[in-house]
Amino acid sequence: MALLQLLAGEDGQSIHRVAKRMGLGLSELQRLLTALGPDPRFDGLDLVEQRSDGTRTVLWLTAKGRRLCAGADA
Repeated sequence: MALLQLLAGEDGQSIHRVAKRMGLGLSELQRLLTALGPDPRFDGLDLVEQRSDGTRTVLWLTAKGRRLCAGADA
């Protein structure tokens, strides 16, 4: 939930910045993103998506992720 809240506050952050702010290594964050991502092969929850921004990977909440965060704030 911490990752979702971080992105709800400021969507479109680089994967490196998110890892640093959460105190995670990149491999730990990648495993988390596999679970929270849209890939059905890994039973992803479709809450966070990764987009390429030139040479950077940027993280965004999906519409489903935004709805979940909005419901948590209520």
